[in-house]
Amino acid sequence: MVASTLTLKETLRLALERPPRWLHEPEAIPQAPDWVALSLEELHPGDILILGFSECTPAALRQAQHKGAALVICLGKAPEVPPEFSLPLAVVEEKIDKRTLQKRLSAVLINARAAIIERGARIHAQLAQLEAEGRGLEGLVQAMAEMTARGVILQDKRGMVLAHHPSTTLAGIWPDILAQFSELRPLPEAFLDRKRVGSQPTIHCQNLDGGLSCLIAPVVVGEVARGYLSLVGVQGEFDSLDYLVAEQGGLVLAIEMARNKAIRETEKRLKGDLLNALLQEVLTPRDARLWLQAMGLNPQQAHVALRFMWDMPAPPSRRRLETIINGEIAQRSLRAIVHPMGSEVICFCPVDGEAPRPAEAIALAEGVLRQAQREYPQAVVRCGIGTPALALGEWRVSFTRAGQALDMARRLNEKSPLYYPDLSVYRLLLQLEHSPELIAFQEEILGNLLATENPQELINTLEAFFAHNGNLSQTAEALYIHRNTLVYRLERIAAITKIDLDKPENRLAVQLALHIYRMTRPLDER
Repeated sequence: MVASTLTLKETLRLALERPPRWLHEPEAIPQAPDWVALSLEELHPGDILILGFSECTPAALRQAQHKGAALVICLGKAPEVPPEFSLPLAVVEEKIDKRTLQKRLSAVLINARAAIIERGARIHAQLAQLEAEGRGLEGLVQAMAEMTARGVILQDKRGMVLAHHPSTTLAGIWPDILAQFSELRPLPEAFLDRKRVGSQPTIHCQNLDGGLSCLIAPVVVGEVARGYLSLVGVQGEFDSLDYLVAEQGGLVLAIEMARNKAIRETEKRLKGDLLNALLQEVLTPRDARLWLQAMGLNPQQAHVALRFMWDMPAPPSRRRLETIINGEIAQRSLRAIVHPMGSEVICFCPVDGEAPRPAEAIALAEGVLRQAQREYPQAVVRCGIGTPALALGEWRVSFTRAGQALDMARRLNEKSPLYYPDLSVYRLLLQLEHSPELIAFQEEILGNLLATENPQELINTLEAFFAHNGNLSQTAEALYIHRNTLVYRLERIAAITKIDLDKPENRLAVQLALHIYRMTRPLDER
């Protein structure tokens, strides 16, 4: 027989479906024994001894130690251990008989390479069966955690955690560990090129904070890394089983992720068709309700429209914006409809119809804008949010109002999502936008001011003055100027416009004119 180069712990982990429970863990032993005994009578020094729970008495353990066993395995549950017993002792709680375990251990000891290949095939078959049963990413990740007794984390291609499961030993610090995986870290540099790592997939070991390390395996679909699988454990403890699970787990997760992507694409197309039909009002109320129910949506649930778009020259792709939106929706577990339309991405988000503001939709929009800013620091995303649609017939109204809010977000250079009811007076001005009277009113109030050289300083002064309700000290502080400088500017504005700002009706007229100016000036001047 050829002795294995595997350690005792590694040998036992490869033979079992799940790691054993160690009552006495072995020290660092260079290699495992050559033989496995099923009774004290056939035990020789350096052998592994397998005993049933009823056989594993204190007397039997003393005798095993006296005869020089390398390891005692107790099947069933933990036995009573005498104080003087010092051999490695493992409890195997999975349902397996002595003969089967002997065969598996002997196979590992006789031919470690063949045993590793066979164990890898069993791991793949187990995970593939779970995938076929529809256990999903969470079920597969949990199974891998149970196989290895390691924490397991699955991230998508941009670092978002899709599924995770802690090991028993790491459960107390698992939130801290997850925080280290909040973005595409800890990833080796080579893994950041998804095409390269997809064509040459490798498993990489990398240290983490707190004396931990992780095995990272790419999840490859179509020769491109679509995600990353990480096994987390104590530094220096990873063995052959961990590498097998990382390798085979990555293969099965690739199948599951590809299947999920195909399902999502189909659902997106169907939801897009549904949204178009609802906005064009070509469905009867009954057909609309049935279609929503078929898509897993509640026709009685209030929804609100959100409209997003990049607002910059040479922006990232619309598809990228759609991906960011879908990622935020998945993170919040929302049942929302997302559909690209022209240069925009439209989303209908479920909300509480009785709440004064659609908090879920506003939080979603803020999350999208934050994520877009993180990924593209120089890019700008605008968002308009409509009013909640309490019935299917109101979806088109919410969509239209979201469009008006989006338009105003662009005109006002608004960096936060703009909710339609917050447009205030702009809602009225939008209805009069193409009226000659509107521009005539602005020209009458602000014409002389805008005709001066560098009028923007005076316009900014007026806007700050009204923003602070005419409080001179607060306005001067906001503009970083002396109070006397502010008084001088206001006197100059009054002289140019021939308007007395002490009169309330004049202040209202100037404020309206400023709103018109902000709304109608060319985009490149904002």
